[in-house]
Amino acid sequence: MDLIKQFREYTRQLECHIGNINNTDCCCCGISKSQCFLIVEIGRKPGISVKELSDILHVDKSGVSRSVEELVQTGFVERKTSKEDRRFVTLSLLPKGQERFEKIEHDMYLKFKDVFEEIPKDKHEQVIEALKLYNEACLKVEEKEYD
Repeated sequence: MDLIKQFREYTRQLECHIGNINNTDCCCCGISKSQCFLIVEIGRKPGISVKELSDILHVDKSGVSRSVEELVQTGFVERKTSKEDRRFVTLSLLPKGQERFEKIEHDMYLKFKDVFEEIPKDKHEQVIEALKLYNEACLKVEEKEYD
């Protein structure tokens, strides 16, 4: 098989596996996968803005705003307006959101630990390096498309 076709096939399979892992995690609390991603990013960087979230997730700012609004309405996220610049809004997790964030982080750590342990120990560094290179290449292509 051509290397590009093989690369695409392994990427497609990886997308499916990661999708399955993410689905098992987010479905249990009545929020969407994208809302799970938002909770994780807000939990990792309290005080983040909607613009920063959209940049990190490579998603349209208006789409992030709608999802954040749903998380605010369900009591997961709090939105605070900056006293210095009323146009700047920061996001942080409320106790319900913080609890969900901690559960997601814990559960995902265990799932990825299980996957990582299936890889031979002498290949661990190689896999980490390959994923780093893969992510960097994806980011370069995404940046070209957004320019």
